Amino acid sequence: MAGEDLELRRAMVRGSMLALRVIGDSLHGKSQDRAPIEEGTLRASGEVAFIVNGTRYEGDGAFAQALAAALAAATAGLHVDAKVEVSYNTIYAARQHEELDWHHPRGGQAKYLESVLHEDAARYTAVIAAEQRRQLH
Repeated sequence: MAGEDLELRRAMVRGSMLALRVIGDSLHGKSQDRAPIEEGTLRASGEVAFIVNGTRYEGDGAFAQALAAALAAATAGLHVDAKVEVSYNTIYAARQHEELDWHHPRGGQAKYLESVLHEDAARYTAVIAAEQRRQLH
């Protein structure tokens, strides 16, 4: 792969990864504010993970590890399949998300994750384009 093509490829991957971090942080923060609350356990269980070519990176340093893996794959000329995942990890998280008729007197709502994703989908698409453009300049 020619040097200029490699740098372009790495810039696009870097931009995509930076966008995934922005999107993941936004989706996590906004959905956390909407998650039903009784004691705060559900809201506290939210996490952001990155998946690059099938390998999941989570916890401290997850983004740095995922970015390094994505750039290494790009440098090697390999396909880069990168995703961000926001999840809530209690045994009742999915049920709280799906039960539309449940009342939440202490705050929160059903579809706490999905609603943010739908509302911000266009903005998330713009974030990807902006981060890639920024890496090209």
